[in-house]
Amino acid sequence: MAYDITKKRVTETGEITLKDADGSPLLDDDGNELTVTVHGPGSKVWQQASAEQNRKRAERMRKNGGKIEAALDHASADQVDFLCRVTLRFNGLEYPVDKGGDMIRAIYSDDTLGFIRDHVYAEVSDWGSFTNKGSVKA
Repeated sequence: MAYDITKKRVTETGEITLKDADGSPLLDDDGNELTVTVHGPGSKVWQQASAEQNRKRAERMRKNGGKIEAALDHASADQVDFLCRVTLRFNGLEYPVDKGGDMIRAIYSDDTLGFIRDHVYAEVSDWGSFTNKGSVKA
């Protein structure tokens, strides 16, 4: 009998445990892990966000004679936009924003918390994070 490959499907969304700048789990004052709920690479939301990020890069390069530097100049802003599109919510933490402000964008845009942005970007782009063996809690 052939193996049922659908057993290997990844989850569309998952919960990533955040890491502190030193790589240890990011904890609140009571010792609880802080997490973020995100769409993974198997979801339509992630695929559309990735396509938009690639389209923006290609357009910048086209407008600047194919120079890769044109795409790289906006890499951080593109990364923030991508993460905002694939993030559903942060869990167990708060960030001061003006009334009606976007906490997700504020966190990802805060360069002094750039370790959160970089960690989530790496995890959310890793298919392995959305398996039963990955770091994501489905």
